[in-house]
Amino acid sequence: MTSSSIELIDKISYDAEEKEVVLNESVIKGLFPQQRDDIKRNVALANQAWKTSGQAIRACAFTLNEIKENTPRGNWKALLESGDLDFSKSVAIDLVAAHNGMLANSSIPDRFLANISARTLGTVSRINDEALRQKVMERIVESEGKGFPESELKKMMRGNVKVNRSKAGKKALKELDANATKAETIDYYTKVVNTLQAQADSFADQLKKAVIANQDKAAKIGKLEEQIRQLKAG
Repeated sequence: MTSSSIELIDKISYDAEEKEVVLNESVIKGLFPQQRDDIKRNVALANQAWKTSGQAIRACAFTLNEIKENTPRGNWKALLESGDLDFSKSVAIDLVAAHNGMLANSSIPDRFLANISARTLGTVSRINDEALRQKVMERIVESEGKGFPESELKKMMRGNVKVNRSKAGKKALKELDANATKAETIDYYTKVVNTLQAQADSFADQLKKAVIANQDKAAKIGKLEEQIRQLKAG
C-alpha cells in the first residue's frame, strides 16, 4: 500500500462510524471476536471511503462550475482543451451540467454518486421534462447506490418519447404483403421496430452532440469578446 493510500485511510477513519455497521450473520459466522471487530471496522472504512468518493465528485462538479462562472468563456474553453485537468473535456462539461442540474437541486446521497458516470449525471441534468428527470432520480435512489447505467437512462428516455403508434402501425400494415405468413409478419414487424429504435438512439446522440457543439460555440464567442475587449483597452 502506498503512503498516500495510508494517509487517506487515516483521514477517512476519523469519519467512519463502526457503530452504524450491522453485519449480516453469515458474514461473521465462525469468526473469533477480534476477527469480527476487524471486519466491522474495515467495512465501516470501506463504506466511508465510498461515500467520500461521491463527495469528491460533487466537490469536483462544484469547483469546475466556479471556474466556468468566474472565468471569461475563452479561458474556460482553453482550460478544457489544455490538458491541465486530469480528466477529459467531455467529463468536465458533464460535471458542470450535473452541478447546475441534479446535484444542485436534489438530495441524492453522496454515496450514490460514486457508481454513476459523469456522462449519465450530465445527461440527466439536461433533461427538460421535469417529470422524467424526477423519475430518473427516483430510480437512482431506489438502486441504493448500486449504479445507474447509461443504457437504463436511454431506455427511460426512449420510453418517454411520444409516438403516434396508430399512424406508424397503419403505415407498417399497409406495406406488409397481404399474403405474408405468420413468420414473415413477425420478421417484418421486428425489422420495423428495430429501425424505429435505431432512429430514437440516433436522435438521442444528436441531441448530446448539439449541446456540446453549442457550448463550444459559446466558448469561441467568449474568446473573441475577450480579444475585442483587449483591443479596445489597448
